[in-house]
Amino acid sequence: MAENALDADANADSNANGPARRASSVGFQLGRHSSSNARINEILENARERAESMAGPSPTHLSPRPAGSPILPPNSSLRPSPVNEDSSADEATGFISHTPPLNYNSLNVTSTATSAPQIRKPSLRQRPSSQQNNGAAQNPETTRQASSESGNTSWWQTQAEKFQSIELENKGSVARDHLAIGIAVTQLFRLNTSLESEHGNNSRSNTQTLRHMGKPLGTTFLGISILILFLGYKRYFQSQHWVMQGKFPASRGTIMIVAFVALAIMVVSLVYYIVSAGAIMFLLMARGLVLTRRIYGGLHHDLIPQEYLSVELCNWVRLSSHERSVTMTVKREPVDIPTFATTQLALLEQELQTEINETSTLISNHSPTALQRAGLALTNLVVSGQRTGLGGRTVLELSPDAATGSPDELPEHGLRTGDIVLVAEQPAGSAKKREVKDLEKKGARGVVTRVSRGWVAVAIDEGKEEVGFSGRVWAVKLADEVTYKRMNWAMEKLNKMKESEYSGFIRVLFGLSSPSPVAEDLSKDENVGDLEWFDPTLNDSQKNAIRFALLSREVALIHGPPGTGKTHTLIELILQMTKLGQRILVCGPSNISVDNIVERLAPHKIPILRLGHPARLLPSVVDHSLDVLTQTSEAGAIVKDIRTEMDTKQASIKKTKSGKERKAIYTDLKELRKEFRERERRCVSTLIGGSKVLLATLHGAGGYQLRNDEFDVVIIDEASQALEAQCWVPLVSAKKVVCAGDHLQLPPTIKSSNAKVKAPVKDGAAVTKGTTLEITLFDRLLALHGPSIKRMLTTQYRMHESIMRFPSDELYDSKLIAADAVKHRLLKDLEYEVQDNEDTNEPVIFIDTQGGDFPEKNEEDDKDTPRKGRAGLHGDSKSNEMEAALVQQHVRQLVGAGVRPEDIAVVTPYNAQLAILAPLKDKFPGIELGSVDGFQGREKEAVIVSLVRSNSEGEVGFLGEKRRLNVAMTRPKRSLTVIGDSETVQRGGSFLKKWMQYLEDNADLRYPDASSLTHD
Repeated sequence: MAENALDADANADSNANGPARRASSVGFQLGRHSSSNARINEILENARERAESMAGPSPTHLSPRPAGSPILPPNSSLRPSPVNEDSSADEATGFISHTPPLNYNSLNVTSTATSAPQIRKPSLRQRPSSQQNNGAAQNPETTRQASSESGNTSWWQTQAEKFQSIELENKGSVARDHLAIGIAVTQLFRLNTSLESEHGNNSRSNTQTLRHMGKPLGTTFLGISILILFLGYKRYFQSQHWVMQGKFPASRGTIMIVAFVALAIMVVSLVYYIVSAGAIMFLLMARGLVLTRRIYGGLHHDLIPQEYLSVELCNWVRLSSHERSVTMTVKREPVDIPTFATTQLALLEQELQTEINETSTLISNHSPTALQRAGLALTNLVVSGQRTGLGGRTVLELSPDAATGSPDELPEHGLRTGDIVLVAEQPAGSAKKREVKDLEKKGARGVVTRVSRGWVAVAIDEGKEEVGFSGRVWAVKLADEVTYKRMNWAMEKLNKMKESEYSGFIRVLFGLSSPSPVAEDLSKDENVGDLEWFDPTLNDSQKNAIRFALLSREVALIHGPPGTGKTHTLIELILQMTKLGQRILVCGPSNISVDNIVERLAPHKIPILRLGHPARLLPSVVDHSLDVLTQTSEAGAIVKDIRTEMDTKQASIKKTKSGKERKAIYTDLKELRKEFRERERRCVSTLIGGSKVLLATLHGAGGYQLRNDEFDVVIIDEASQALEAQCWVPLVSAKKVVCAGDHLQLPPTIKSSNAKVKAPVKDGAAVTKGTTLEITLFDRLLALHGPSIKRMLTTQYRMHESIMRFPSDELYDSKLIAADAVKHRLLKDLEYEVQDNEDTNEPVIFIDTQGGDFPEKNEEDDKDTPRKGRAGLHGDSKSNEMEAALVQQHVRQLVGAGVRPEDIAVVTPYNAQLAILAPLKDKFPGIELGSVDGFQGREKEAVIVSLVRSNSEGEVGFLGEKRRLNVAMTRPKRSLTVIGDSETVQRGGSFLKKWMQYLEDNADLRYPDASSLTHD
């Protein structure tokens, strides 16, 4: 009733005054702002249209609402509102007005029917102050004074008034946007701070500047967001409360100014980040914004292109867990080349000194027999032959002394081709330390060139050819200083390069430039889509990797998980490149890796040359070695006669007893060597120039033969097992590199604890802290450029599907597929006769030793046993005799079922355990024993893994390294038997816990009885 009365009074008052009052009201407004008449008419017309549009018969007939128009129920009327109207009425109408405020009831508007919407009475803020006094008539004098003051208002003041009076329609969304931006920026800086490490004492480091900017800038954004949020809440949701108090609601103008300033700061800082910190910061910002969009849903403007977001985030998802961890460890930003080279030089020096000290300590503290047991020496040898080798060096043939054993077969030893050894007269078992330390002065250094069953060949270093050995000798391993010298040479060359000398290739490998993009699917590419394959049996992932490597201009990574045919893929790639007329240098970290490729390339009849000395004596390898070609080729004829003369004089030394005659022979040999080397250099140059494919170890590529040669492509096999400095030996002058390997298997073996650079740095040069030698070139490039430069081989041809499943799911993102030919094969399906029993028809067997009956031992615990000669040779190694008995029992059962010993391998992470298992070789000739690290790259039909660790503390040591376990569990073809204590092992981390759970769920689970084991 009261409301109806108020409405009636208002209508009566309006009718009573009639046109005169309306004219007076309009005159008053036009007197203040005569120039606003057109704007007033426009506002009135808009108001009428909006009111009429909202008066439709039903909601379905409503026309589209213009932006900013009020939302009203259909057929509602806008009645004059009382002075103390509630906030809902004000908010529901939502008209946007400009200064000066207008009283719509005072204008000449004809009243419509009661059913039509009527213009509401303005709120206190909208009504002129003269009307707030019960609608009294205006004072003409006041009107003239106000008109005069209005006329003196400047244009800027007028515009400012209009700008400030724009009401904020949705303050909450603006505040929420700024809050989301503030949180995203803050998280960006937090992520940056956690990722970045300090760059030494370089005060100009961009990283340090950004870290200092991070917190204040992020806090500023957050503060602005909170302020706007409070303004938006108080003055939007409680607007009428503020109006009744005579205060203005929050103006859009103020908030827009703050927003523009904040946006400007953010854009400037974002550009600065992209320029100074690289793409990783942009990616982190993208992830932060995506996260906040999901949480708050308030960002109405995409600050980063969606295309970039999708590509980068997909790349991040495509990374495996290990790749993500490496990406977070290795900085995804340009690398300063001098700093990189200086850091590598310091780390290499530390590693070399560690090797030298370790070797010296072992030689000093242990007998030759103990060193031979540890695989570090070969004892009881005599010089059975002497000849001239490559480079004119003297090659000694060392054979077993007939007085101490079989003259036709060497004892078990650890010498391999390429090892650096010291050949010296063998000291007595009771020799004093002083005498052992003098060995290097009395002996001669050399390189093992060939190893056979009955002898080993060692090429003696220059200057030591005259050293004669008349009695019993031994060969002991030394640190390979030659390899370090060549790595240092490569790093020094990088360090001395001027920036103007950086090739496009080098710039890409250090992140100074981006690699040329290559499409994801190349099967339809006009250049490589329709290749004629030398091997038509290649699978799709192998073909895709080859196409990608052919089209990549600077770098390509071929990721080859275990058994996926990585070497097979490289052979096809080499053949395709030679078909295109390219000259290729193929390298690997070991002789075995290189000779494997030589052996497979040889049948294809392309001009290949193997530098250095091949590890195997297969005709297909030897015939292509530089050593043989310098003797048998036409180019080698110029040195053949000199070689023959040198060999004759070498043989005559033994027959000569006179010291004077011997000295004369050595003088003649010296002159002959000088002429031989000169002729051989010309011969080698001719052979190298005529070869399309050259193969060498990584450090061998640093020899004088290749110093001035250029290649179109350098291919590095097993790149994930090579030191990065070693890879740079052939890469310093390269144009393109293809790296093949598996960074999810073991990295190169590092003996020094080089988590921090401790070695002295020359001239106070900057170093990169946190860098270790375990970070390979493969790792760094993948972290630097992401998976766009990598192609993965996905079909594996080695393992039974059950053996493959766990490493595939946990390490290779479930991408591995077992080929049909291997996915179900078992030991019972071998081509020779094997019984079908519980040991041969199961692909995975887990012998769980939980319960404490199979305890581990430290090597030091056995120092009083007859094996005391081995004490300390394996460091703090572990062993488990009870577990070794289980290994022997299972081997006996397999051999008893018909499996040949040569098809069985036993691997374990600990050398001390290998020593306990050594008698298996005598009982089962042909069986192979090895450490996990040493068995990488190998495979056997049946593999038994002895985990060793069993203790109440749940300590697993380096057994917890997932890459080491990956090697262990991916060696078998048909049968994997794991022997270990699940209670101990599962406490070694999430990966080990998942593996134990997988074995319990999927393997043939067995619990042994310790009392039934025999130690024979």
